[in-house]
Amino acid sequence: MLEDLRKITTEQAEELPVPEKMPAPKPNRTRNRPLLGMTAGQRLIISILLLIMILVVGSLCLLATGRIVLP
Repeated sequence: MLEDLRKITTEQAEELPVPEKMPAPKPNRTRNRPLLGMTAGQRLIISILLLIMILVVGSLCLLATGRIVLP
């Protein structure tokens, strides 16, 4: 009885297909490509200038609507 079970399991194991090796994934090259074509320093300067512009425009809007008054 046990011999029959061993034969059945070895036959099934021999019938299973052997999976092929998958090729290694290619590494991402996102680190070498700058965002928007700018370096980190250039993006920092642009973000600081954008912040200053928003502050100035917001202050001018508050002055124009009379929400704040200059002393």
